[in-house]
Amino acid sequence: MSSTRSWKCYKCGREIVPGMRFTFTKNGAIHWECFRENVRDFFNGSVPEDVNVLMELMDYLNEGIIKLRELEVRAIVDDVKGTIVSRRKMLEGEAAKVMKDLEGLLDRYGAKY
Repeated sequence: MSSTRSWKCYKCGREIVPGMRFTFTKNGAIHWECFRENVRDFFNGSVPEDVNVLMELMDYLNEGIIKLRELEVRAIVDDVKGTIVSRRKMLEGEAAKVMKDLEGLLDRYGAKY
């Protein structure tokens, strides 16, 4: 399944293309690496462990979402494709929840991201 939606990263201004890791913050869409760089810069490279833990969890979720998108393309039978799509949407929902938790934690530190 292909998506016709596209976004531009609010940090670097480049397009976010299928297969890239990215996330949404209250500021909009951002490449995951751009987000991580913003966080590292804010903390001068000494990121608190709880922030690192949530960012690592986001890494796993983002990788899973990308893998499921690849599997959607490979699936031939509609039932299989539907199963994969529903699991991807579940992961996307979990990623959104974790991102909200991460933003809340960063806000407590006064971080700009």
